[in-house]
Amino acid sequence: MKLCDFCGFYVGPEDIKCRNCSNPIPGRQVFEEIDYKPSKIESKQNSAPEKIIYQKPKGKLYNFIRKTVILLILTGIVIAPQTQTLVKDSLNYWDEMNKPYYNIPESIELTMVRNFTIYLQDEGYSDYSLVISKPEDRPTWPQQGETSWQSITDFKTNPDYNENEAGRMEWANRIEGQDRNYIEIEYKVKINTLRPDLTPEDSGTVEDIPEGYDIYLQDEWLIEPSSSDISNLSNQLSNGTEGNVIKILQNIYNYITYNYTYKQSSIPKSCDETMENMFGDCDDFSILFASIARAAGIPAWLELGKIPAFIDNRAGCDLRDWGGHAWVNTVVPLKEGGFTVVNIDLANSYFMWMPAYRISDWVDDGNGDNLYSYYYLFSSKGTAKATYLENSYVSNCEIIGNLKLEQL
Repeated sequence: MKLCDFCGFYVGPEDIKCRNCSNPIPGRQVFEEIDYKPSKIESKQNSAPEKIIYQKPKGKLYNFIRKTVILLILTGIVIAPQTQTLVKDSLNYWDEMNKPYYNIPESIELTMVRNFTIYLQDEGYSDYSLVISKPEDRPTWPQQGETSWQSITDFKTNPDYNENEAGRMEWANRIEGQDRNYIEIEYKVKINTLRPDLTPEDSGTVEDIPEGYDIYLQDEWLIEPSSSDISNLSNQLSNGTEGNVIKILQNIYNYITYNYTYKQSSIPKSCDETMENMFGDCDDFSILFASIARAAGIPAWLELGKIPAFIDNRAGCDLRDWGGHAWVNTVVPLKEGGFTVVNIDLANSYFMWMPAYRISDWVDDGNGDNLYSYYYLFSSKGTAKATYLENSYVSNCEIIGNLKLEQL
């Protein structure tokens, strides 16, 4: 009896592996015969050849006709009016998309709020006076003949004001100790962009300027056309213009914008002082311009108001940080008869046009005392010195229309 060498289980005489552990029994392996038969490979040589079909080549005449027909079709498509219009429109659209331009609103409607806080800097008391110009519709004289560009509605103040002899709003009161006095001005205003289509060819001469504007040819506070330096400069800038008003105004504008540096100051300077320093701000440049223009025989006067330092109209109407501003108005006689009034902002490089980003508070009436008092709106008298803080802001704003300008 044979036992498995691995598990000791009984191994039968015919077993080739243990019935218990399945291990092979030494000496009893069986080798299977493998009947190897080479696979039948079909010879490529004996297979039927692939049939190749040759097409007879087309003749030269056929190819010529074919190309000619295609060319005629393409030419017809290209010269077709519809295609020409499509190509022209596409080129115009491409030029428009790649042309730089400025986005200027046609009009702006906003609500302006001005808050004044009056307080004492020391212990004691003070009798103070706050005088503010009341914004009005524009144009008013002397801007007659000009398109209306500013409309005021829903004007209100708290507390009420008294009107002084110059037609301005005045609040006069006494303040003591730690008291605070508050004044609020609120109104709605619509401002239009002014961009008249005027060229030197449309302009009349100095001799064509209408009567009634003599007051804007005389000396005024800080505006001195009688100055010898101003007179000499005016003559130089008028040479070669043949008296054409727009050409003279353009020469004055170029002289100031190209030669003077903008530098802000708190107190306006005279025209002679600005010429000597060769720098100034919006008030100084406007005073200098008006002096030179008056010396040339062209009526010119200041207009004063406010503009925002921060402007963002990409996603609405965001106008912030309002501050005082000055620009110049002048009379331009027209060659075909009549006249108009144009605006010139030297600090912002606007010649004979005005965007809607501004509010007019007061137009110079030719009275030097009134021009002076505009800049000195607050006074106090007592045992302590009173002063004020102003916070101006826009409570709501809406842009109406849009102008795309290639140049300002």
